Amino acid sequence: MRFWRSTMTKWHLSLKAAFALAFLAVAAIPVWLAWAWPQQVAIDHEKKAAEEMHIVYTKAMALALKQYHTSVVITFGMLADDLQMQEGVPEVEHPGTLETYGFNHICNFDAATGVLLGSIIQQGRACSSAATGQRLTLIRSLAVEGQIRFSEAMVGIAGQPILLMMRRSGAQIVVGELDTEYFRTLGKAIKFGVGGHAVIVDHQGQALYHPNTDWENPPKRLTTLKAFKPIMAHVMAGKSGTGEFFSPARNMQMATAYRSVKGPGWGILVNQPVAEMEAAVTAIKNRTLGVLTLAMAIATALALLASHILLDPIKRIRTAAERLGSGDGDALIAPTGAGARLSEINDLRAAFNAMVLRIRRSHRTEIAARKEAQEATRMKSRFLANMSHELRTPLNAIIGFAEVTQRRLQEPGQERDREYIGYIHDSGHHLLSIINDLLDLSRIEAGARDLEEEGIDLSETILETKSMLRTMHEEKGIEIELGGTTHEMMLWADRRAVKQMLLNLTTNAVRYTQEGGKVVIACSRSEGGAISLIVEDNGPGISPEELEKIRSPFTRGRAHETAAVPGTGLGLSIVDALADLHGARFDLISEPGKGTRAKIVFPPSRALLVLDSHHATHAPTPAA
Repeated sequence: MRFWRSTMTKWHLSLKAAFALAFLAVAAIPVWLAWAWPQQVAIDHEKKAAEEMHIVYTKAMALALKQYHTSVVITFGMLADDLQMQEGVPEVEHPGTLETYGFNHICNFDAATGVLLGSIIQQGRACSSAATGQRLTLIRSLAVEGQIRFSEAMVGIAGQPILLMMRRSGAQIVVGELDTEYFRTLGKAIKFGVGGHAVIVDHQGQALYHPNTDWENPPKRLTTLKAFKPIMAHVMAGKSGTGEFFSPARNMQMATAYRSVKGPGWGILVNQPVAEMEAAVTAIKNRTLGVLTLAMAIATALALLASHILLDPIKRIRTAAERLGSGDGDALIAPTGAGARLSEINDLRAAFNAMVLRIRRSHRTEIAARKEAQEATRMKSRFLANMSHELRTPLNAIIGFAEVTQRRLQEPGQERDREYIGYIHDSGHHLLSIINDLLDLSRIEAGARDLEEEGIDLSETILETKSMLRTMHEEKGIEIELGGTTHEMMLWADRRAVKQMLLNLTTNAVRYTQEGGKVVIACSRSEGGAISLIVEDNGPGISPEELEKIRSPFTRGRAHETAAVPGTGLGLSIVDALADLHGARFDLISEPGKGTRAKIVFPPSRALLVLDSHHATHAPTPAA
């Protein structure tokens, strides 16, 4: 999915092109099926008919070879018997019978010495006076008592391919040399089409007949050729069937039917080029393709015309939308151009024009509302300025007179008066802090709070914050633990704002933590360079549903109902706003019964490198 999204962002396709391609695809699929499927059916039918013809040829050739095998075996047996009965007659001519079945000669050898004992020959094809060397070894290995066996195809003394037939009778071995002319005659009779032909092999897979005479003399062993191996394995196993293979002799794909002749184990392959079988159908297929190509071209042209009629109004709407986005309030679309007579296009044009008119009215309303808001903001600023002066002046006077009166009421018997004056003094300070918080929050929201940035040592800031708590934590027996203050950690920020954020968080932690609790104030630096201010307590904690709510102005958690602590609910909202001004993140994590952890994370751009114990590096330019 990620790869697809990245690809779509790099490549863009116009709607017109997409429409044309979609139309073409919808038209092309059924047209292609209507073209390819019947053609494939015709080709399959042609192949099926050819396979049936091939099978008929293999059956006929197998029957002929079976009859030939029977005839030569009977003839050889009879002549061998005659030869052994005429013992002492060195040579007998018997040309008619030998020529009929393709024998060159029949020789009777002594099994032990290989000496010729007698022979039946055609004229000019005499037996050798003795069988020696490899020929004698071969005869001895193949000859079996009382059985007639065939050798594999080999090259005879005259240089022509032959088969040997042999039978052992006691100390004598009768050997007949059979030429392969019958196999060639039978193979040549099977010829059909342009490239259809037959191949005959012996029981070892050597060629007895092949259209390529180089494969006959010397006989080539087909079982060793990679293309023939799968089919020849079936033939040598006595099986029959059909298949395909790549012919190295013809350099093309061939369809074949194969069969094995029971008895001698000879094999038959009837082959035909696949291209020849598909030729007639391919011609029809090519003509049909031309017609379909023309039809597709016409369909594409119609698709482009339809896309133009439909998409031209969309382009005009896009142009009008760009004008509208640039501030042109009169970007209306005239009822002209392509597709103007289509009701849906007219409805779209009318809807767009109505939207332009509504935006125009909304824009005027927005301008008026903006003026009213600006005026309200100015009135608010004047009100705050007046309230600041009107409230602070009497409050400062009340606080000042209360402090003077407290110093004067030192005589005995005036304890109650001092108590009342203390109430006035504390209430004045509390009211002044509320007013200051309101003014700070208003300035931040109005964008009038500017940061006076400088290098700040957070260790000193944490120590100053602890001292500003005075005896507040001591009265409740709360332990204040400091962390990260043993090393200088410099921050580029507004000193007063940082101190105010830290004081607000620490004061809340002390207020809401039970007596005997613990509050941790710490600072740290992450591996990425970010600096964090942390205030953590083990107080009652805050429920998840209240955790977000208490960050809004004038909102407090339920803990104040039982803690009986003062507050206006402005502290956290001020911390949130001041953190935003610094580009920092304010996190608040809490769990009921386990305490609360507040964390302000300043970005690495506000961290300063410490050069020595008193100075830091130059200030960076923090992100806005």
